[in-house]
Amino acid sequence: MKKKSTYKLVSFVFLSQMLLTTPLQVLADEQVFSADQPVTAEAQTETTTDSSDTTGEDNTTDTTTDGTEESTPPSTGDSSEPTTPDTSEPTEPSTPEETKPTEPTKPTEPTKPTEPTEPSQPQKPTPPSTGGSTGETQPTTPQPSQPTQPVTPPAAPVAPTPAPAAPVAQEVRQPSATTPIQDLVPSSQETDEGSIHFEKDESVESFIRKIGESSREIGQEHDLYASVMIAQAILESASGQSQLAQAPNYNLFGIKGTHEGNGVTFATQEDAGDGTLYTIQATFRKYANYEESLEDYAKLMTEGLTGNSEFYSGAWKSNAETYKEATEFLTGRYATDTRYNEKLNGLIETYDLEQYDKEVAGPEVNKEGYIVPLRNYTISSPFGPRGGEFHRGLDFAAPQGEPIYASKAGTVIKAEFHPSWGNYVAIEHEDGTTALYAHQQEYVVKVDDEVEQGQIIGFVGSTGNSTGSHLHFEISRDNSLSQAQLIDPATVLF
Repeated sequence: MKKKSTYKLVSFVFLSQMLLTTPLQVLADEQVFSADQPVTAEAQTETTTDSSDTTGEDNTTDTTTDGTEESTPPSTGDSSEPTTPDTSEPTEPSTPEETKPTEPTKPTEPTKPTEPTEPSQPQKPTPPSTGGSTGETQPTTPQPSQPTQPVTPPAAPVAPTPAPAAPVAQEVRQPSATTPIQDLVPSSQETDEGSIHFEKDESVESFIRKIGESSREIGQEHDLYASVMIAQAILESASGQSQLAQAPNYNLFGIKGTHEGNGVTFATQEDAGDGTLYTIQATFRKYANYEESLEDYAKLMTEGLTGNSEFYSGAWKSNAETYKEATEFLTGRYATDTRYNEKLNGLIETYDLEQYDKEVAGPEVNKEGYIVPLRNYTISSPFGPRGGEFHRGLDFAAPQGEPIYASKAGTVIKAEFHPSWGNYVAIEHEDGTTALYAHQQEYVVKVDDEVEQGQIIGFVGSTGNSTGSHLHFEISRDNSLSQAQLIDPATVLF
């Protein structure tokens, strides 16, 4: 009996130890498992931190995947697994703990969250400065893209830059009568004593030949001294060499304002009245040719200024007995140069410009309605066979720069350069005939111009296939200018 009770006691103690040992073992395993969890959590934290620092697209994807795999075990660990060992025996906790972590591999599907790489586009909203790591990644991508936009605004200033075209014209200086005489007229000088001395120069004489006859005719028509007109043109245009006097401006007298709406701006010097010079910007009239410039000058001299039609009346022939009276009247009135008349008088005397004040009978119009195209000439080569070849026209030998006059009124159909004819002009007349003027030094008309008989169309030269200064003149029955249609010019001119 005692032995039996002792056996029961031992059995009870053994069962008690078994019952106590099992929970302790389970608790021990649970503690080991929970002890491992912080390590993985720390690993997860480190991994997350590294991924945010690198901000690499591939690293971000890997970090997201690893984070989901390791974050699922804590959720199972938090469940009331410790209570299950009572029913499932201690062996079962080991298998569920290992098998369940493997199942989270299925959450690899959460790799789709890697598509949040698209949120890199939403990074443009820079406001996420609140995020520590994301705040660092955002500056790298959006910042460079936005600064490129500020680079485009310079396109706006590009438009206003073309406007400064006007200042370019203002940089050009227009010589005036106040410019030192040696800079205006070649072979001239002003001595230390103040006297002005001129010597003849070929370039000045050539310029005089270009405008001499036109000045003579215009002077006679408008009661003006042609000698004064020519001398002013030499002085105001530097003998036709100033930019204002050259094509396409043709302003010989420095007349300011506009002509038929056309003008050009230059810098020019003015005299304060006591010999002191100052520079201003001024708009000058623009003409189609020298003839227009001479005609406009005559109009200004005879019609005067607005409100005072007789402003220049003291320079008219009817009011000035000599050209010297006219030049004295113009000093301080036409030009601000206080020595204007001295310079004009010196030019008139040196180049014998008084000859243009005399009336000369114009060429007679023959029965065919033509006039000889030159005033001073000699026939150097006739029309027809010449040295084994056919000479198409009549050659007039004349000095370089001698004015060429339209033999008959008509329309300009050619005004260009030709390898053989050089600078030439062809004019078709009302009756269908056409005249050609070749080897010109320069022509002063253009295609479609309507010219009058006796109008200056150019100047004698030696351009093209030429052996000396002369005018080659042809007349054709039509505008084809073919050899079969040519006629001898001498038959209609003399």
